Amino acid sequence: MSKTLLARLEDRNTTLGAAIRKKLFSFEDLIRLQLSDLQRIMREVDMSALATAMKSASTQLREKLYAALSKRAAEGLKEEIELLGAVRLKDVEAAQDSIIQAVRHLEEEGQISLDAESAASVVS
Repeated sequence: MSKTLLARLEDRNTTLGAAIRKKLFSFEDLIRLQLSDLQRIMREVDMSALATAMKSASTQLREKLYAALSKRAAEGLKEEIELLGAVRLKDVEAAQDSIIQAVRHLEEEGQISLDAESAASVVS
């Protein structure tokens, strides 16, 4: 129902719909996802974009994302983040937006779930 409502809003006012969609799920919200969903996301995103996006990520989110990768891939990602040096906030936000778009696409296809409550109930 919320997807339908948001789609209708975007039809009427694209700017407002996009702003609301952006607020509904942020890059930091990746921490709420199941490890299997994060692993699926990692297969879809560009690792250099992920490295840039993670420059402003919390330590908790970084650790969860590293856990979704193989040990070797996680080490490579850590190195890439270190090699980036200072990154403009605009570039970090653009990289985060590209990852969120990939997440939304996977969710629309039914390959991952963004609903933390349903994911938690599957585990129970």
